[in-house]
This record gives sequence, structure tokens and C-alpha cells, in this order.
Amino acid sequence: MITQEKLRIYEKFNGDIDGFARGSSLSERVSITDQDWSLIEELRQSLTIVQSGAASSEFEARVRAQLVDAVSDEGVQERLRYLSKPKS
Repeated sequence: MITQEKLRIYEKFNGDIDGFARGSSLSERVSITDQDWSLIEELRQSLTIVQSGAASSEFEARVRAQLVDAVSDEGVQERLRYLSKPKS
């Protein structure tokens, strides 16, 4: 389950798992697993595709369902959407 705390850690290291491996504290390493990190990456990539308008309606529906299953609350979903916005 992706939580605000896991996203905070992910953002602190700008999504750089190598930086996380080198610079994280013990409490951060206990708080977020490699699987959590990977799931955040997967969700961000999927949301970027959706937000760019390049996704099919079926893909969008799968991403919405995955968000509901994988994310603790609407605030986390909104933060993921923000982090996934295509850069101009």
C-alpha cells in the first residue's frame, strides 16, 4: 500500500533508488520496500501516459483500478497524479 510517508521518501530522493540506497536512514529503509518503490514508478509511468492523452479507455480504467487497490487514500492518489504530470 502506497502511503503519504512512502511518497515523501520517494520524493526526498527524487525517485532515484540508487540515491535512496546510498543516503537513506534506517527508518526510511524500513518504511519503504523495493516493491513499494517499483509500484510508485509503475503508477507514475501509467499516470503519465493517461495524462498525456495517449491511453486507451481500457488502459485508463486499469490504472484507476490499480490506484484504488494500491494507494491508501485520495490524497496519495492526487499526489501521484501531480508527480506524473508530463513536463513541458
